[in-house]
Amino acid sequence: MKFDELNVEQLEARLALLTDETGEEKRESLDNDALEERISEMEAIRAELEARRQAAADMEQKADEVAQQSGEPIIEREDRNMYEINTKEYRDLWIRNLQGNLNEEEARAYSASSTNAVPTIVSEKFFEKMKKLAPMLSEITLLRVAGNLKFVAEGVRNTATKKTENSVLDASADTTVYVQLGGFEFMKVIQISRTAKLMAIDAFEGWLVDMLAGDIARKIDDYILNDGTNGVAAIEFSTGVTQILNTAATGYTYKNVCDLISLLPAAYDAEAKFLVNKKTLYGKISQIVDSNGNPIFVPDTITGIGGRLMGYPVVVDDYVTSANNALYLGKWTDVVGNLSEDIHVDADESAGFTSNAIMYRGLAVFDSKPAKNDGIVRLVSTTA
Repeated sequence: MKFDELNVEQLEARLALLTDETGEEKRESLDNDALEERISEMEAIRAELEARRQAAADMEQKADEVAQQSGEPIIEREDRNMYEINTKEYRDLWIRNLQGNLNEEEARAYSASSTNAVPTIVSEKFFEKMKKLAPMLSEITLLRVAGNLKFVAEGVRNTATKKTENSVLDASADTTVYVQLGGFEFMKVIQISRTAKLMAIDAFEGWLVDMLAGDIARKIDDYILNDGTNGVAAIEFSTGVTQILNTAATGYTYKNVCDLISLLPAAYDAEAKFLVNKKTLYGKISQIVDSNGNPIFVPDTITGIGGRLMGYPVVVDDYVTSANNALYLGKWTDVVGNLSEDIHVDADESAGFTSNAIMYRGLAVFDSKPAKNDGIVRLVSTTA
């Protein structure tokens, strides 16, 4: 029996029944050894439940003492549990605080139970929105570890050695690659009329998620692909990525795409995907046919997003540079990203005093780098 399935009162009742069953009138029909073992087991569970209850009571008492010493209001235990960060009640209280709609009692409860942390419910909606609007966040190896991160990735892998019996074999010269990720702030500030106070909680939450998570996600997506200011942070500027320049006035050809595929080591084929923006995909690539006249790109008619190019899945991302019609093929899990701080939201009414508005600031901390470059190849065109 699991501890969480019973409370102490239920155990007492069951133990009483079991004790009655060991009475003289039933001893002949029962396996008393098994029954006594069951009683001992349940008594152990009872002791564990009692210990947990006492530990929880001690923690509550300590929290009350700390609050009392600091002069903060003490809230009842039922209210404290109600306003834990993962509850709907805390989510509603957090949103009403952003709107400036808390009454005196609610403000006291919020002050005592919160560090202004984004509720778990809202945080997950932010994250899902970000992944939806920033395709690369769903393709790379994405971590959510607080602070700077040093990530170890696989480097050069040597094959096994065929050896004769009893011969000496030296250790293989395999290598590892270290990816050092810091944290860049991605911030969005939006302004809305104080009539936001009148919005329903669900509507206000949806507005926050769309405006803040959406715009922050797009900038992070652009950073992953194009921002080369931080060493080899961006895929576009990664050293070692192979480029094929196509100078034919007719644009890309079937041979160009085949040449690109030939440059990717076969070991990456199982996870490899093409990466291209929508304009290049439908304006250039989708028009290419093979030697039999068949289109090399087959769109996904079910989702309407992407499809398959020469058998490989296609990721469509508008932040892939369109200046040279770039077409990538790669194993994108070799790019490591870390969202070291999920989106945090703050409100400021003073900034919009003259316009009767409230300012909302969303801030996330993120960094990414390709761990290896041999799993990414690129085709670019010098023609329009």
